[in-house]
Amino acid sequence: MNSLLKSAQSGPVTCHISTDLDIGGAEMMLKRMLEIQADNRANIVVISLLGLGKIGAQLQQLGFQVYALNMQGKWAFPVALYRLIRLLRIIRPDVVQTWMYHADLLGGLAAYFSGNRHVIWGIHCTKVPIGRPLTKWVMQCCAWLSHSIPARIICVAEAARQNHLSYGYCAEKMLVLPNGFNIDTPVRAIGQLRPILQQLGVQRDEFVVGCVGRFHPDKGQDLLVAAAAKCLQHKAVRFVFAGRGCDQFNSELIDLLEQAGIRDRVLLLGERDDIPVLLTEFDMFCMPSRSEAFPVALGEAMLAGLPCVATQVGDCAELGGDCVTFVSPEDIDAMADAILRHSEMDTAQLHNRGEAGRQRVIERFSISAVSAGYLAIYRDVSGF
Repeated sequence: MNSLLKSAQSGPVTCHISTDLDIGGAEMMLKRMLEIQADNRANIVVISLLGLGKIGAQLQQLGFQVYALNMQGKWAFPVALYRLIRLLRIIRPDVVQTWMYHADLLGGLAAYFSGNRHVIWGIHCTKVPIGRPLTKWVMQCCAWLSHSIPARIICVAEAARQNHLSYGYCAEKMLVLPNGFNIDTPVRAIGQLRPILQQLGVQRDEFVVGCVGRFHPDKGQDLLVAAAAKCLQHKAVRFVFAGRGCDQFNSELIDLLEQAGIRDRVLLLGERDDIPVLLTEFDMFCMPSRSEAFPVALGEAMLAGLPCVATQVGDCAELGGDCVTFVSPEDIDAMADAILRHSEMDTAQLHNRGEAGRQRVIERFSISAVSAGYLAIYRDVSGF
């Protein structure tokens, strides 16, 4: 370990600590930001509290130093804290950036006990996810420690900042820096073929509504199933779900589809590595979430040139502006109506709506601009 880290001592060192490195919004944001900073990879170290994950493996392939603590079991917290303290004493980073609640807590404490006061926390959700009592406890600990541990607390959305102020976080340390997006991604083209979906039985002339996100109550797949059932009473629309847990092995999701009578109209693709390409094969995108901060999936769909329907949660309105059709959370009728309206648009109308959203993301939320914002905060905190 010492030999691997020696190369990182020739300049200011940044250590990123993430709860995990599986595919997710915060993890993808970290990956995109580090890709922009790849010329400085020798001075960047990434630590996952859990496993290496797909993002960790990809970062290793890009030449970054990545370590997985594989935290598990009833002694997970104290063991991970001890190992983190040891690692940070070896790495001696100039800045410690943590990502998500568990990393904020353990990474913040480890930095403190290793003598580092240049700690920056990251908040990537508007509120604690549904059904996560341990996460709620961790967040409450963070709220209490926020007055003493971090130098700054970066929220990806104003809605997240406001909610966490109500939880007791230190107001003076909180600032908002949205997620950023890689603008060099595939774009939906008028009349293009659908090689991925056609191989899976989707007809070229079908109107396809895509939804990307891990299966979770916060992500609202159950709401989209209900909206899809209403749509299919009027038009033969095809729906595609992609994301962790959105597959044929998820009995809860399968039951929802069968109860709604639409199992044959919904394609379940599970977690995929080709989301940017897959997005270009949809006709439109729907984000039915109950809770979001600054959703990566919606931004990527806009960047792919897709017209979008989304629930107005978190800072989605700031991301989408008037380029996205917004509906109230859990308003199934409004969601179904919005999808049907899009399905009746002609090709030019769909293209124009999608292109307007794409330009909004390019102009306001490029990863290069957001990465520069993070680096400015690091310089401000550490002085390097």
